[in-house]
This record gives sequence, C-alpha cells and structure tokens, in this order.
Amino acid sequence: MIAKPHVIAFSTLLLATSTLIQQSLPAQQPVTQSIGSGCGGVGGTANYASSSVPFLGSLLGLDVTHLPPQENGLFLMSLGQHATPMSLAPYGMPGCESYPLSDAFLPFTTGNGTVHWDVLIPPAQALAGATIWSQVFFQQPGLNAANVGATNGLAHTFGDPAVGSYQSSLTQWGITWQFDRPYHCGQFCNGDWWVIGPVTVTSITPGTATVSGRVINGSMVNPGIDGQHGYDSTLYAGYDNAKFKPWLNVAATMPLLIQPSSSLISTISQIGPAPNGGVSQLRTAAVLTVLGTVPPADAFRPPYSGTDKTIRHRESDLDYTTLASLAPASGAPSLTATADGFARVWLDHCANWISRYMHPVENMPDYYRSFTALTGTAGLLLNSNFTNAQKRDLLVRFVQVGIDHYGNMQNGARWGVNGHCNGRKFPILFAGKVLNDAAMLGAGTTWPTIYSGPGAVGNNKAPFSEDGQTFYVQQTSPGVYNWGYGGYTAQHVGLPEWGNFHTDNIASDDAGWPGTTGYRICCSANGWIGSALTMRIMGLQPQWNQTAYFDYVDRYMQTEPPGWTQSWTPWHATMWNTYRAQF
Repeated sequence: MIAKPHVIAFSTLLLATSTLIQQSLPAQQPVTQSIGSGCGGVGGTANYASSSVPFLGSLLGLDVTHLPPQENGLFLMSLGQHATPMSLAPYGMPGCESYPLSDAFLPFTTGNGTVHWDVLIPPAQALAGATIWSQVFFQQPGLNAANVGATNGLAHTFGDPAVGSYQSSLTQWGITWQFDRPYHCGQFCNGDWWVIGPVTVTSITPGTATVSGRVINGSMVNPGIDGQHGYDSTLYAGYDNAKFKPWLNVAATMPLLIQPSSSLISTISQIGPAPNGGVSQLRTAAVLTVLGTVPPADAFRPPYSGTDKTIRHRESDLDYTTLASLAPASGAPSLTATADGFARVWLDHCANWISRYMHPVENMPDYYRSFTALTGTAGLLLNSNFTNAQKRDLLVRFVQVGIDHYGNMQNGARWGVNGHCNGRKFPILFAGKVLNDAAMLGAGTTWPTIYSGPGAVGNNKAPFSEDGQTFYVQQTSPGVYNWGYGGYTAQHVGLPEWGNFHTDNIASDDAGWPGTTGYRICCSANGWIGSALTMRIMGLQPQWNQTAYFDYVDRYMQTEPPGWTQSWTPWHATMWNTYRAQF
C-alpha cells in the first residue's frame, strides 16, 4: 500500500510555528540528512528516506520501506531533536533510538510494508534555513518486549529555490495556466516556463470551447509524433480530421493534475484567415514543462514530445568557437527579427506532409520552403561577425528548435519524402555541433536513408526528406539507369539529382529541368541554400552523411538562373556567391 498524501497536518504545523523561527537564520541550500539507524523491519532493516529536496513551497516526499505488513505505525515530526539520540532500551526496545521530539504525529497502517507521504512545505520565508526532524515507529510482534521497531531519523533543512519563484499562475504568448496554489516556477534559457510538480492546473485561458461545432483552443500532454492531437477539430483543414481525438484535449476537463516529466502544450486557435496567409488552424502555442526537481538556471527546455524530460543541455554548454565570424554580404536580414522568428515553440510533432497545418501562425512559417529558408538565415547569421552577446538570443532559440526536432526523432518521427517534410535535419546537426552533443551530431548516421531500388529488401522510409530526394544517377542493370525511371541515360551516370518522391515513388523522377513537376525549381533546393552553405562553413558535411545532397545543391546553384527559384531568400544566394569557393 502507498499511503495517500498528507499535505495538511504537518504543513499547518510548520506554517503556525514559522513565526517562532528567527529571521536571522543564514541562507542555506536545502538538504535532507539521515540520522542513526533503524531497528526491526521485514526483508531488511526498516529504512526511512526522502525522495525530494526540501525547497520552500514544494512537496517533501517521504518513503518508508521494509515495514512489517498490516501493522500499525506512528509518523513523528518535530521542530526540535534530542541533544543526543535517546536510547529506548528502558522502554523495552533495546538497540533502538529516538531522534526527534514529539511536536506532531500521524497514526498509519503499514499496508504491504511500503508507505509514502507528501508533506507540503509552505512558501514562508521564515522557514528558510530552519530544520525539522522526523522518524517512524511501527509495531512488529516478537521484535522486543515492546513489540515496536523504529526507523532511522531524518533532518530536513529548508532552503529557498536556487532559481525561480513561487507563482499561482503563469502566462506566455497570451495563454495563462492557473494553479490551485503557488508552485515553484522558473524559465528555461529560451524563455519557456517550468514548474515543479505534481501540479494541479485549475484553468487554462483562453479556455477550450466548441464554437459552431468546432473545438478550439485545445491542450495536450506529451504528444506523440503520429499527428493525432486534441488542439482543434479542424486542424488539418479537411485532409485528415480523424486525427483529432477529443480525449487528447486535456483542457476539456479541469482541474488537471500533471505529474513530473510532462510537457503541457496549450494552443489558441486561428479564427478566420491568418494575416500572413498561413493555412494553420492554430494562432499560437506555448509549452509548460512539469519537472520533479529544479533545473539549472541556464537549462534548455527538454523536448515537448514524449515523456523523457531529462535536462541534458545548458546555455553554458554552447560553444561559440564552433561558429565562424564572416562579414555578412549585403542585404543581410535583421538579427533581431530572425531571433524573433524562433521565440515561440515550433510545434511540429506530426511527421507527415500535413504538418504544415499544425504550425502555429505566430510561431513559425507553415510551409517548409519558408521555414527551411528561415533556418538557413539563422545559420548564416550565427556564422557572421556579430559579437557573442549579439548572437545569444538567436543561438539559444535556434538550438531549442534543434533539441525539439531531435526529441521528435527519438520518439519515432520518420519524415519520408516530399517538400513538406524537408527542414528537420539541419537544426539537429547545428545544435549538436554547438552543444558538442555526439548523439545529435550522429543523427545522420543513426537515421540514414536506405534505398536500393523499388521494392528492395532493406529499404526504409527516409527519416529526413532531403536524403530521400537527393541521389546519384547510376546504372542499375546493363543498359538500365535509375531502375528505368526518370528518362536517365548513360550520360547521366554519377549526376547528383533530385526527385520529389524518389525513395517513395521513383516513378515521379524526371531528368528534365524542371521536368514534369515544377517542384524542382519552385519548392525544393531554393529553400536549402542557406543551410547547405552553413553546414559547409561549419564542416558538417560528414555528419549529414549524404554527399548527394551537397553536390546537388552545387549543381542547382550552377544550373538555375538567379531569382527566387534559385534562392527563396535572396541573401542566401549572395552569401553563396561570396563564400562558397572558400568552403
């Protein structure tokens, strides 16, 4: 049995007596120390431990194990302790000792021998630096004359949070999360919020609602990558509305208890046409991460998808020396405006072409050509000769996008091929480089595209779209080129080439320029120029692990005449013409 949380009796004691504690107590880091040893127990000596750090305003988790089952017990907590451990031998308990005084106690039953309590530590400054003592006693027939055993004692010294503050509500991008009480909260280095849980959300504003049959302003916890969602019943604009699952909209039922290791994503729906012409049904989205322990002050937010919220990266990990310091060619976009383009979460956990309908209007471009070009702009600006301080906001925000993309891949995202699925690999490799994260840097080899011809054993769905679209023309059997598709001949052998659906539908390959589809020049490599040049500048070609991609971009820039079809962002072409020969 696990005992229900007891968050009232002892926290009331602490709050009531906090006024008795001297305000001159020195500031101290919160710590729990074990005192002495226990006597008695089943399957080992009864053990008493804390599962959390005693921060003011947090829940102090207490666990007792190896208790005799189905017996009575007594939980003891005190603001004082015996000057020396008091021997209980005179009370028929030889070898047992008592540590705290008896200010408050709680009877309980031992259940199956494991008991857990949560004690709410009030957010009272008077408690900072104070210490309380606690211990557990239990019946154990035959143990001694008293038939009673005891655990070790614990001394809990309270401390202010190293970072953050206590807040009863949080607001970001027009979305407000209201809690049932103040919780320890703070912000990651990119500005997104965290809260120490479990946390009870009593309302989310604006609230989810049904308007003319349309469910709007939904929220999700730890979304998957299959595109199922609870955000907005019209999200995919009629292409796959069955992916809306009402039960995934956690905002529909309040209050909402969220456990640690959770990301709550809340959205505001786009009502009416978007001012920028975007097709998404979402106007904005924000992420609240629920953690079990306080993160470092400069921590990056863990990925929003999946349940692993381990803090793996900090702003102090960023290695600015991995970035070049090139003079930007004329026409450079604004560093600040580009950073603003990454300030909000890039919501992108639908590994499918319809993902464009999930991209919030105010958070990111909906179409891949535009957001891929924007990541290329970020890469080139960050390798320009701005100071580290000037680069800081853009670098932090762009790296967060890479962390989120990597989290989606770890949770099973495989993008396949077509233009809509471009743009996810470069931010991962970039973030891996500046964070010196070998796993992220290895994404190109961890998730390679394997294609050995139509229907071949071992083919995989291209994890990253660009790799499934770029290839070298080869003779696949005597006198047959590219397995007979695309109109290729012997003169094309070795040519770096592009096919909109090459690994998924090779029949769409076309040797013509632009060929039977205008996508070759309207909506493919013209969005890759900035990222491809950035990777050359940073030496990331080996990590990309697809030489045909780089060779095709070279060919594209040599073949397609200047203009938007050559480079969607004109400055990318200017930078290419200025620096490609050096890299």
